[in-house]
Amino acid sequence: MISPQLALFRKGWPPIPCRLTWRLAGALLLALLGLFLVGARLAIFLTSLPVSVNAAPLVIPTLREWHGGLGTFILSANARIVLDPPSATRLRSTALTFQQDLQAVAGLRLPIVTQEAPSSGDLWLTLKNDDQVIGDEGYVLAIADNVMISAHTETGIFYGTRTVLQMLMQDPAKSHLARGMARDYPRYAVRGFMLDVGRRYFTPGVLEDYVRLLSWFKMNEFQLHLNDNAPGAGERPDWRRQYAAFRLQSARFRSLAARDGAYSRADIASLEALAQTHAVTIIPEIDTPAHDLALTQYRPDLASPHASKEFLNLANPATLRFVEDLWNEFLPWFASSQVHIGADEYALNDADRYRTFINRLAAFLSSKGKTVRMWGSLSLMKSRIPLAHSIVLDIWNNRWANPVQMAREGFQLINMNDNLLYIVPRAGYYHDYLDTQTLYTRWQPFIFDLTNPHLNLAPNDPHLLGAMFALWNDKLNVVSDAQIEDRIAPAVRVLSQKLWSGVTPLSYGQFMQLALQLSAVPGTHLPEPPLPFEFTPHQQSDGPRSLNWPEPLALVTLWRRRL
Repeated sequence: MISPQLALFRKGWPPIPCRLTWRLAGALLLALLGLFLVGARLAIFLTSLPVSVNAAPLVIPTLREWHGGLGTFILSANARIVLDPPSATRLRSTALTFQQDLQAVAGLRLPIVTQEAPSSGDLWLTLKNDDQVIGDEGYVLAIADNVMISAHTETGIFYGTRTVLQMLMQDPAKSHLARGMARDYPRYAVRGFMLDVGRRYFTPGVLEDYVRLLSWFKMNEFQLHLNDNAPGAGERPDWRRQYAAFRLQSARFRSLAARDGAYSRADIASLEALAQTHAVTIIPEIDTPAHDLALTQYRPDLASPHASKEFLNLANPATLRFVEDLWNEFLPWFASSQVHIGADEYALNDADRYRTFINRLAAFLSSKGKTVRMWGSLSLMKSRIPLAHSIVLDIWNNRWANPVQMAREGFQLINMNDNLLYIVPRAGYYHDYLDTQTLYTRWQPFIFDLTNPHLNLAPNDPHLLGAMFALWNDKLNVVSDAQIEDRIAPAVRVLSQKLWSGVTPLSYGQFMQLALQLSAVPGTHLPEPPLPFEFTPHQQSDGPRSLNWPEPLALVTLWRRRL
């Protein structure tokens, strides 16, 4: 028998003493045992570490609540949009919109099916939800082996789809969603934008793009200021030839409609249909008894005999009848339960007739099932005649209507403060672009004045319904559609953040970068913004600026589109 040492020697190894061989074997066993013990301790340590869950997705507006899961859901071409059978009829139009937008964002056209339960990989929409905190506009989003959006209403489901689409848009593959659960709902009921179409006509297609833009960021109201005139035109001797426009066209008031553009009933019906599928309410505004040169040019007998001809004569009984006839004609065009009667900047020395007119018009519209809104004016329009507290006040100027005083009197309020939330392109006396950085970092919807806290409401004042920003076209057609969109889009993003979630977890710069990633709103044909260098001197309400620099985000968006 050959010894181990000899066998090794014959294979070219030098001879090893037997005692040394056993020592090496023992050392090897001890080393293996040590490694085993170290590995066991390492395994115990690793299992004791906290599990890293998914961080909250970055969307605009920020999610109210997020509970992170582990891993990623991957959307594939085999996925389906599954409707819970009891919800299927109500959710069909929302599902169709989701289907179209998914194709635009992810390049997938998924089938819509009705089924008791989803399969792995599906997107499930259901109105089975017992969570009372989320209200009528909130939703619960659960991302695991499938994606479930549940809510009490179609609006909640729609907003949940916006979140999913924004998450996909940021993924390079347009298919990955972080697993977890979101519980999301708005802080304020009114989150909106008012557009002055009275002084400047916008095509129906542009209005439809604005509906999609608003809904993409969970803004829910789009107010159309349907009649107005050039500032001061009613005080001129040739007032009948000055620019004024009424933007609704009907056979009953055929010659009232503006010749440079007006909306037919079919135009409004198309806009309303889109708005309803995108959770946006169209608020019509026919502004009376001021800003009415279009009406007095049509009916000169109703013009004020002693003041500007853009003022209706409230001493004439025919005035109220005419305004009621207008509303009778056009109310059926709009689905909203709320309408806006204007009522701003009328003659201060006619406050009694002014308040009487508003009360009678509000009673008439109330009989039609409508709630009335008006521009807050009661602090200056002083009178012993009380105004109906059912009227909602847009607080557009703290002098015309002191917000604290109006809340004490029992009115519901919407913050539309002119110094903070008005855009008037190229005017020089209001913002050309909103100061979105200040709004993002310092403003909240209950703030009506950044320097005088006595004009601000308490953070949770029940009289405050929300806020809207406005774009007025005092200078008529001084900017293009593209330049107007460049002013509107940054304001929509920032106000949506402050009105929905209220918090600012990102810096302003980080927020702008996120907004850039989410700027391609599905289904829109919004024009590209103008070149960034417009050497037009102007003065804003917050101080002089020598050059008309657009929003920084607009510049970044522009450069990205040009590349």
